[in-house]
Amino acid sequence: MMSRFRLPSSSSVTTLLAVAALSAPSLVLASTTVTLTPVADSYVSPGVPDSNFGNHGTLIVNREFSEAYLRFDLSSLPVNAVITAASLSALAYDGYAYGGDGNVYTSFVADDSWQEMGITWNNRPTPATSTEGAWFLWYDYTVMDKLGVNSHAALIPIVQGELAGDKQVSFRLHSPGYKTRYRSREYSNAAQRPALTLTYELVPVTTVLEPEADANVHRSYWGESDWNYGSSQELIIYGDAEQKIFLRFNLASIPAGSTIQSVKLSATSFWGRSPYGDGNVYTYLVPDNSWGEYSITYNNQPAATGSPLGWWWLWYPTIMPNFDQVGVTEDPNFIPVLQAASDATDRRISFRLSSPNYLTSYYSRESPDASKHPKLEVTYLP
Repeated sequence: MMSRFRLPSSSSVTTLLAVAALSAPSLVLASTTVTLTPVADSYVSPGVPDSNFGNHGTLIVNREFSEAYLRFDLSSLPVNAVITAASLSALAYDGYAYGGDGNVYTSFVADDSWQEMGITWNNRPTPATSTEGAWFLWYDYTVMDKLGVNSHAALIPIVQGELAGDKQVSFRLHSPGYKTRYRSREYSNAAQRPALTLTYELVPVTTVLEPEADANVHRSYWGESDWNYGSSQELIIYGDAEQKIFLRFNLASIPAGSTIQSVKLSATSFWGRSPYGDGNVYTYLVPDNSWGEYSITYNNQPAATGSPLGWWWLWYPTIMPNFDQVGVTEDPNFIPVLQAASDATDRRISFRLSSPNYLTSYYSRESPDASKHPKLEVTYLP
């Protein structure tokens, strides 16, 4: 009968902890509301099809005689913002109700390349055929400030999509029946300019990193202790003292100051032997990130410190031990060390993987199949 030693699964316990952590009130950020004014606005008129009104203090919406265009810059919003509410507003000061449909409709404009000082009736961008909400204001040529507000839910996915795209969003204002004059972004009183008011919440971002360097080291009495295996497509673990794996990850793609919420380390094996004893693969922190992928050997390997950060267990039979398995650890012990590394100057982190008894071969970052490379999955709040 085969003898083996196995600790409780760290990944199953950590999954429950991660779910609980993400639902904890302390990690739920309050909603934020911002108000943006246009970076460009103008109206166009078919009566003067080549004229531009980009420097006017007024935007005119008048049946078939004129329509207004507005563009907002979304780049000030965090990349992980989830829009929960959106309102487009403009302050009118006079107009006339000719009759018929007096709504002022909002249409999405996908083309953000139009220029405030260059847009005319003849070169205006084509709006969407559908409308995304409207407002209604009634005038009889009496001058009076009235605020038009469109808070239709259809605005939310439009803004969300543009935030994920070029971070610019454009709209057209038009009315089938009424005439209305609005203050433009050039108006002297900033509080009376058009606005896009957005409410958003921040959600965690997950990034999957591959090693910038990986290698195994091998102790041998026949000279392999000074050999380097950094260019190999294989990473081998065999006993704590025989063969070990070193991995180094660059954390520069995680925004500085981010809060690390969870970490998952994984590697794909393709062959192994499970003789006896403790077969867990343990991960240790290596504080020294200066080791070279093509120069590290058993004799010059950097030291690992502390207790294991996490572990996984894979078993291979003696007969036909050739098939892929994925080792995964999501132990919470990774979180503080990743946080410290992310906040450090070089923004790198190194690990050593080793097993007291089992022999396992893993795909390295040099393997032609990228899906089988070692991975470090980090979830964070920027």
